[in-house]
Amino acid sequence: MAQTLYQLRQAVIRLMGEVITGTPGGSLAVDTFGCPALAIYENDYFNDWNGRFYLGTHKDTSFVVTAFVKSGGVVTFAPALGSAVVVGDLFELYPPDFKPEEINNAINLSISMVEQEALQDKVDATLVVVASTYEYDIPTGFLYIDQIFQESGTSDRYSPSGDLIDVRHWRILPGTTPKLWFDNDYITLTAGRKLRLVGQGIQAQLALDASTCSVNPAFIIFQAKALLHQSKIRGTGAEFGEHTTQANLAKANAENERRRLRVAGCGRKVIF
Repeated sequence: MAQTLYQLRQAVIRLMGEVITGTPGGSLAVDTFGCPALAIYENDYFNDWNGRFYLGTHKDTSFVVTAFVKSGGVVTFAPALGSAVVVGDLFELYPPDFKPEEINNAINLSISMVEQEALQDKVDATLVVVASTYEYDIPTGFLYIDQIFQESGTSDRYSPSGDLIDVRHWRILPGTTPKLWFDNDYITLTAGRKLRLVGQGIQAQLALDASTCSVNPAFIIFQAKALLHQSKIRGTGAEFGEHTTQANLAKANAENERRRLRVAGCGRKVIF
C-alpha cells in the first residue's frame, strides 16, 4: 500500500524517538496554537522541538517551537505564518535532533537508492498522433516500454486484439531525449488518435507531504533511519557509539527488506 511522505516521516521519527501529532484548538494566531491534548506536559517541555503542519491550510510548512505553556497546551513557534493557524492544520512535533527537511531528504535518498530495482507500473496516453509523423518524444518517467496501443475509433478505447502495435514495428531511439520510432512500411498511425504506452518507471521523489510512495515502506523507513544516524557519526565517545550502533542495525534491517524489492524490467529499455 502506498504511503505518503508525512506517514513515512512520522514512522522514521517513531523509530528514532518521540513524535506528537495533533489538531490545533484555541489560541490560533500566526505564531501560536493551542492543543488541549498537550496540556499534560509541563511548561517549556517542547521548547526547541521541530514541528510541521502536514495537512490543512498550512501543510508542508516547518517550524521550531520557541515556547510552550502547559495551560491550554499553547505552542508558540517561528517563523510566523502569513495567516493564522486554523483547526484543520494537523501538526507533528519531535525533538530537535533532526529537522523535517533532513528526514524528507533521507527518505528521498532511500528511494533513489533502489529506483532501478523497485520498478513501478506506468501507463501514459498523452501522445497524440500527428499526420505523417513517425517519431515521438517518450513521455518522462519511463524506464521500460512493453506495449503500445493506438486508440481505436472510440475515444479512450484500446483493444488488445486490434489496437496493439506489433513490437516488431516500433523501437526506441536512444538519446538525451529518447524517442519512439514507428515503421510506416508496416503500420498506419491515424492523426488525432492517442498512443497508449504501457511499461515501467521509477518511483518519483516526494516533494510534498501528500506525495505518495509505492516502494516497500519498511525498506524506506529503515534505510532513512540508517542515513540519519550516519549523518551524526563523528568524533568519539558514547554518542558516536550510539549512532554507529543504530545506523548498523537500521542498515541491516533495510538490507533484509531490500531483497524483496526486485522487480524485473519488462519490454524495451529506454536508454538515455
